[in-house]
Amino acid sequence: MTLVTHWSPVIRRQAGRIMIVLLALGFIAAVGWRFAGTANAKGGYAVPQDGKMEGQLGIRITQAALVADGGLVEIRYTVLDTQRASAFQNDVKHPPLLKNEKNGKTAWRAALMKQGHELRPGQTYYVLYLNNKNAIKRGDKIEISTGSRKLAHVPVR
Repeated sequence: MTLVTHWSPVIRRQAGRIMIVLLALGFIAAVGWRFAGTANAKGGYAVPQDGKMEGQLGIRITQAALVADGGLVEIRYTVLDTQRASAFQNDVKHPPLLKNEKNGKTAWRAALMKQGHELRPGQTYYVLYLNNKNAIKRGDKIEISTGSRKLAHVPVR
C-alpha cells in the first residue's frame, strides 16, 4: 500500500517562499561569518602606518600573525605602487627584519611568497618568517625594519 500526499498549490507556494527566505538568511549569515575575522573587523586590531615607508616600498603592512602552530610569522601587506612593490618582493636577500619589542629577539629567515603574475594595486600578499626559538608570540608587538625605515608597535595576532 502506498501513501501519496498531494499538497495544494497554495501550500507549495508558501513552502517555496519560506525556503527562499531561509536560503537568503543562510547566505547572509555565511557571508557575515566569513568576513567577521578580517583584520578590519571590530576587535581593536590596528597596524600603525608610516607614509615614508609606504612610499619607499610601495606597500602597506596590514597584519602580523603567528601561523603554523606558532612556527611561522606571517606579514601581510597591500600593494600601493606596483613598481616599488615588485622591487620589494624581488629583493630576497634583504627582507624586512622582525624584532620583538618585548624581548629583543628577531626573526629574519623569510620566504617571500612570490606570485606567478604581476602585482596588482590593492591586492594583498604575504611574507613568511621562521619564528626562530619562539622569538615572537601572540600579543607581542614587533618592529618591522627595512633599510633605514622602521615600523614600530605592530601587534601580533
